[in-house]
Amino acid sequence: MHSFLSFALCLGAATLVRPRIVPDHQNVRRQDGPVPPDTIKDCTYFYDSQPGDTCASIADNWGITLAQFKTYNPSVKADCSGLIIGDACCVEENYGNGPAPPETTSSTTSKTASTTTSLALTGPTPVQSGITAQCQQYYKVQDGDTCAGIVDKYHTFTLQNFYSWNPAVGSSCGSLFAGYYVCVGIPGTPTSPPTTTSAGATPGPSPTQSGLISNCKTFYKVKDGDQCGNIVNSYGTFSLADFYTWNPAVGTNCGSLLVGYYVCVGVPGTKYYKAVDGDSCEIISNKFGTFTVAQFETWNPAVGTDCSKLFLGYYYCVAIPGTPTTRSTTSTTKTTSTTSSGPTPTQSGIISSCTKYYKAVSGDSCQIISDKFGTFTVAQFETWNPAVKSDCSQLYLDYYYCIAVPGTPTTRSTSSTTKTTSKTPTPTPNGPQPQQPGIVSNCNKFYLVKSGDSCYTIEQAQAVTAANFQKWNTGIKADCSNLFVGYYVCIGVS
Repeated sequence: MHSFLSFALCLGAATLVRPRIVPDHQNVRRQDGPVPPDTIKDCTYFYDSQPGDTCASIADNWGITLAQFKTYNPSVKADCSGLIIGDACCVEENYGNGPAPPETTSSTTSKTASTTTSLALTGPTPVQSGITAQCQQYYKVQDGDTCAGIVDKYHTFTLQNFYSWNPAVGSSCGSLFAGYYVCVGIPGTPTSPPTTTSAGATPGPSPTQSGLISNCKTFYKVKDGDQCGNIVNSYGTFSLADFYTWNPAVGTNCGSLLVGYYVCVGVPGTKYYKAVDGDSCEIISNKFGTFTVAQFETWNPAVGTDCSKLFLGYYYCVAIPGTPTTRSTTSTTKTTSTTSSGPTPTQSGIISSCTKYYKAVSGDSCQIISDKFGTFTVAQFETWNPAVKSDCSQLYLDYYYCIAVPGTPTTRSTSSTTKTTSKTPTPTPNGPQPQQPGIVSNCNKFYLVKSGDSCYTIEQAQAVTAANFQKWNTGIKADCSNLFVGYYVCIGVS
């Protein structure tokens, strides 16, 4: 049986051209299995279907579309239910040059077919099937090429033009083959890039893809494995829609993001701030006094509407064109009037009548603090310290919090102690610090949460089931919104 070359699927959006299994034409119609009678007559290469094959997998392995495979092999039927193991399946038509001209005795038809054949086969070979008959200029695909990269080499046609001239490459460039010729010019295609391209070129590093926004001020060099969404998330200062607007050549589905090229990640009018330990959306808003929390969350949607995804060490947008450059008086006055006197640092909005403060330590939660004193409820604590949120997801280590106002009891009530103690997670006696509140007492294996982690990524990396992770870390909410960077979580018990 013929030995085929191995192939690799392209995992990056725009890295390397996928190698193709190349037919061996020493024996044109090579096959061992029976050929179904309705297989196309101009088939020039066959493959015997194996156990586990599907129409889609065979088409993908041989670098043709599923539609082409079904056209070549009508017996497989539209739903591929007619694929028979051992049958010889056609995987190439007319040496990859499209349908062969029909044999006919009609002089008129013969003349037309001859003209079509001449047009289709004019130029270098090999070419993929369906290449436009009008092609006047060709390019031999090199290892590492992408459709968008070829467009950028010439700057005389669009990516849509390229796809229409070379339909066999697919609408997402999934079937671009090294060593094959593709069409890069038809009658009327400019022979050189328009002068406006060079005049309006974006200053900055190179290479860049075509169409990059002209006023870009911040660039990023794409690395192997990058995706548009990952780049957006790593900055957290612009939306995916912004990225696509600034870098139109990558496509609306990031299918043409090129490794080694620079992309735009910032335009004039944007201003950034690096989040530090203890920050919250409200604290950042108050630091600048030039925008509201709602505006901050709109400019940085990845933080979530409850600011639960604000990550230490990440940059965030704190200004767009039109944002005031100086703090407004009303904003300053409002912040000052709602902030009580006392030790620092404190979060904004703390009740102004506070008479006693407590500095949060490692392992604290709103419930744990309430239980430590036994003189107020969790609801009261959250009312006095609204910045911690109703789920206590914004309680920060080493910040001071209000634990008493006029009228608050000075001694613990017995009933309060009994009631709340039963709800308090048993603290872990040993292990590294600081720890996420609610870790079970028999934990013997810990993991330090890093920026960008989520419960899911930790579970996958540490081979822990979601059920066990939740059971061993009782203080973490089901939606993982209060997973703290820099804290240890439990990933194993004794």
